[in-house]
Amino acid sequence: MFLCSYNAGAGCGRAVVRREPQVVLEKSEALVLRGVDFSQSSRIVTFLCPQRGRMPCMVKGVRRPRNALAGALDTFHRLEIVYTWKDSRRVQQLTDCSLLEAYDGVRDDLDKSMFASLPLEIADTVAHDNEPSRELYAALVAGLDGLNRWTGDVRSHCTWFVLRLLSVSGFAPAVQECCFCGADVTAAPGFSYEGGVTCGRCPGEASLTPEDYAALLAFSENKDSCPPVEAGPELFETLCSYASHQLDRTFRSVRVLDQMFGRAGAARRGGRQ
Repeated sequence: MFLCSYNAGAGCGRAVVRREPQVVLEKSEALVLRGVDFSQSSRIVTFLCPQRGRMPCMVKGVRRPRNALAGALDTFHRLEIVYTWKDSRRVQQLTDCSLLEAYDGVRDDLDKSMFASLPLEIADTVAHDNEPSRELYAALVAGLDGLNRWTGDVRSHCTWFVLRLLSVSGFAPAVQECCFCGADVTAAPGFSYEGGVTCGRCPGEASLTPEDYAALLAFSENKDSCPPVEAGPELFETLCSYASHQLDRTFRSVRVLDQMFGRAGAARRGGRQ
């Protein structure tokens, strides 16, 4: 749309043409990362989309009783959304959505839902507004699909999940050779939050047991799904500290997990006992 207005300073009779930002109706698959109440009736929901990346949307009226969209916009849900896009605004406007996958196997299991909050928080951190995130989106969907069906150690699956998201985002730690000097590492290497595994001569903030290093190698080699490997809680804590250092963020979900399960708590398995 174009608007014309008379500008006296531009010369007699000269019109100044101003381009009005265009509003476009778009459709996309999306994952719900988080939501926050905006008013008594509205809510801002942040999605991850393959094409638009991280995208906050205003959902008007969603907090009113019996609103048709309210049940679909829960965290973890994978949706098909319809929204209006306008380049000049940061928060877009959602007009409709339909549920593609609720991940009931994650939402209905306390351990799974608590651990799965960390991958969502990492995705929210590494994604950018209006920037294609196809690989990140695919990795997040694959991780949730796998966790939804997972019957093994939940912490181990989340360790693989975190490593996978860091890898597709360009923050993968070195796992085959020392991150500082490139030397071969032992079966029980050190680990630096600056770059990954370390040899005996280079500094590191943590150390890995032979079992955890073997699990780390297995996780890094399996990109499509989590292998049936059980990792110790120390490997999960090490990767969380690495992610926090690399992304310069303290993750709220890690603090909650520490409070619920303890930093060296027992391994958690899918399904309530």
